[in-house]
Amino acid sequence: MVAGRVTPIDIGPAPSWRNLRVPLDDVPAGADVIRMVASDTDGDPEQWLAVTPPRVPQTRSLNEVIGSETPVMVDWEVGLAFPCQRPFDHRAGVAEAPVYRILPDRPGAIMTSLWQDRYGGGPLGWIEMTRASRTIPSYLKHDWDRDWGGVEQYSPLDPGVKTAQIDTTRIGRSGLWNPAPVITAY
Repeated sequence: MVAGRVTPIDIGPAPSWRNLRVPLDDVPAGADVIRMVASDTDGDPEQWLAVTPPRVPQTRSLNEVIGSETPVMVDWEVGLAFPCQRPFDHRAGVAEAPVYRILPDRPGAIMTSLWQDRYGGGPLGWIEMTRASRTIPSYLKHDWDRDWGGVEQYSPLDPGVKTAQIDTTRIGRSGLWNPAPVITAY
């Protein structure tokens, strides 16, 4: 017996892999089975449609998942919106590897990724060389149909990698100190 119909919330963009959302409050009471119906309206025979099994996530707040001590790459466009997350650190010329990345909405993420990638000389250059990313489904509380941004979790490509131990020595020098002349070529 069909108890009702629900059209998922699709924040887009199409065509791409998307996370379609159905708030549990919209599912008819007592429903224990869901039938998914998908229509492929693309006339191109080379295109295809894929569907994964539905899931019912146990949502938690960003602070519960990431916390305020875990190193995070917070994209500049959303940096002020996440004051509780700790940006990854730099010490003695060495960058700490972030565990998460917080991105803006899809158009903003395209722009921030461009200047932060290896071509732009940004941290995504070395992060993508050493880390694999996994998108964590995320939503704004009580606002399921807004593309607020995204969260990615990073894991090392080499699980045996160890954090570098930095050894520094502090030396005081005069402002007139000169170790050697600068060699220049014409």
